[in-house]
Amino acid sequence: MWSLFLSFVLWAYIPPSKMILQRTVENSGSGVYAIDQEIEFSNGTDSLSWREIWLVENDKTMRLTVAPPKDQADKIKIQYVYESGQRWSLNLAKKRESQKISADFIERWFHFRNSDALQNALIQNQIIPESTSMAPIPSANSKKIKPTEEFKYEPENFVRLGRSQNVVTYALGIPTSVSEEKLTPGLWIEQDLFLIRKIRWTNQAEITADDHAPYAKGLLFPKKRILRWGPNTVTMKVLNVVSRSGKMNSFFQPQSLDYATNFEGIQSSPLKSMIEEFYARFR
Repeated sequence: MWSLFLSFVLWAYIPPSKMILQRTVENSGSGVYAIDQEIEFSNGTDSLSWREIWLVENDKTMRLTVAPPKDQADKIKIQYVYESGQRWSLNLAKKRESQKISADFIERWFHFRNSDALQNALIQNQIIPESTSMAPIPSANSKKIKPTEEFKYEPENFVRLGRSQNVVTYALGIPTSVSEEKLTPGLWIEQDLFLIRKIRWTNQAEITADDHAPYAKGLLFPKKRILRWGPNTVTMKVLNVVSRSGKMNSFFQPQSLDYATNFEGIQSSPLKSMIEEFYARFR
């Protein structure tokens, strides 16, 4: 009986959100990674797939190049550089242009390396209240807490135990009330491993992440992610992840863009609107 009670207490314990976020970003690795993944678009009737090659330094600095099917290589060209909150590309006149990165941008959520940056993203996406101050992580050297005293903090109303993909999670966000028509935004982090399992935005778009695998320099990254919004589904499957060394800064400069973005190859596809929306909103 005592062992069952102790197991329940341990299971029910919710640490400060600051600690949850800090442990989560520790799984984002260090240095630059090249991530090769297959992207499949589906609207329930039609489907289309191609590869994306990412270079990632952190949540703010990335580079994306799309590798379309061989028969469309000249008609589908997508390449972006993400730098300091801006997404850079070349237009058809081969002039560089930039726009503010979309609030729905997916990739940054899996590459935060600073807990404060992740906290700010949660506030910006209305997952946690802007007025909320996160409880501090207790320090072993803190003069305010004696070694024999137990650290106590006020429970945070935006953190609770939840479940996603059949695993126990720390659910960050205000629970959806019975009277609300739409689900509230949230972030679900696996309880013991501190891995992002699900994200839901205010516009009801939702992504789930599964089958996390270890890679070089401390990166734990999901092999499969599924994004859903409306009738649309995009499945992302990792093919390869490699840690890159050497001088990589030049790849993250707008001047390094190789070719103009061109969606000509999908103009007759029934998935045209979906793919264009995906790259406008989520990329």
